[in-house]
Amino acid sequence: MPRKQGTQPLTLIVVPHSERAPVSFRFPTWILPLVPILVLSMVVAVAYFALQAHHLGQQVQDLQREQSLQSAREREMRHTILVQQAEVLGLSQQVNDFEGELAGVNALSDQIRDLLGVATPAPTSVPTPTGYEPASSLQSLARGSQFASIDADARGGALGQSLMDEGMGVAMDKVQEVIGMQVTLPSTLRELVDLREEVLTRLERIEPEQRSTRADLEKQLKLLAAAPHLWPAECRQITSRFGYRTMWGKLEFHKGIDIGVWYGEIYATKDGTVAEAGWRSTYGRTIVIEHEMGFSTLYGHLSQLLVSEGDKVNAGDLIAISGNSGRSSGPHLHYEIRLNDTPVDPFKYLDIEAPAADGL
Repeated sequence: MPRKQGTQPLTLIVVPHSERAPVSFRFPTWILPLVPILVLSMVVAVAYFALQAHHLGQQVQDLQREQSLQSAREREMRHTILVQQAEVLGLSQQVNDFEGELAGVNALSDQIRDLLGVATPAPTSVPTPTGYEPASSLQSLARGSQFASIDADARGGALGQSLMDEGMGVAMDKVQEVIGMQVTLPSTLRELVDLREEVLTRLERIEPEQRSTRADLEKQLKLLAAAPHLWPAECRQITSRFGYRTMWGKLEFHKGIDIGVWYGEIYATKDGTVAEAGWRSTYGRTIVIEHEMGFSTLYGHLSQLLVSEGDKVNAGDLIAISGNSGRSSGPHLHYEIRLNDTPVDPFKYLDIEAPAADGL
C-alpha cells in the first residue's frame, strides 16, 4: 500500500572517504520543525552558562579583594594591639615606679614620725566619685575612636580578640590602681604638709648650736618627742615666766612658770612615776614625777595631793588641786620641767602657746 505524501522518512547517508560502506540514518519528517527549537535552546543554554561563568568570575574577584582587605585590616588590628600592649606596659611601669616612690615617701614619713614621737594618723577613706566607672570608660575608649574604622569581624580573629582583652584587663587594673592612688594622694599630701609644719615647729624650739650636726639634731628631736607636752591645768594664764625675776625685792632665777589657776585641778603632763609627794619649804605641797630620757616635772604650791610616792600615772591623770602653800603670794601652780635635774624652760615643750605673763 503506497504511503501518504509528506510522511516519507528522510534518509541521511554518510559516505566515508575510506572504502567502508556508506552509513544511512532515517529521520521522520515530523522532527524537522523541532531542529530550530533545539538549536535555539542550545544557544540560550550556552549563553546562560557563559553569563553564570562571568558572574562567578566577578564573585571570585570580589572575594579575593575582600580577602586582601581583610588581611590588611587584620595586620592593622594586630599592629594596633601591639602598640596598645606597649602603652599598657609603659603605663604599668609608670604606675609601679610611682607606687615605689609613694611607698618610699610613706616610709620616710614614718621614720620622721618615729623620730618626732608623732603618732601615725588613721587612714581616711575618700569615696570614688559617684557614677564613675573606670572599666566601662576604658572599654568605651578602646571601642571608640581607635577602633571605629575596624568592624567586629575584622579584629584579628580569636587571637586578636584575646590579645585585646588581655591588654584591656591589664589596663583596667592599672587604671583602678591609679584611681586608688588619686583617692589617697590628697590625704597623704595633707599629712605631709602637717608633718612638715610639725618638723618646722620642733626645729624652732631647738637652738642652732644644738642642731649643727645630724647626730645632735636627732638627739634633740628625740628629747623633744620624749619631753612632757601637755598643760598641767586648764587655765593658760601665765603670771611669771621662766628666767630671772624680782621677787620679794630680790632678783632671783625662776626655775619654772607660774600659772594663775585658782584651786583648780592639776594633771600629769606625761606618763611616769611619782618620785615625791610631800612638803617642801619653798614650794609647799609638792609633787615630782619622773619620766623617760631624764625628764621630770614638778608641781608646787598645791593645796591637796591626790597621788602618793611610787604611784604610776598616765598623761592627763588628775594628781592634785592647786593652792597657796609654801612661799606664795596667792593661789597658783608653780610648774617645772627638768632634764637630768636641770630646770629648762617649759615653753620649749608645751604644745600650745600661752598668753604673755601679766605685767610683762
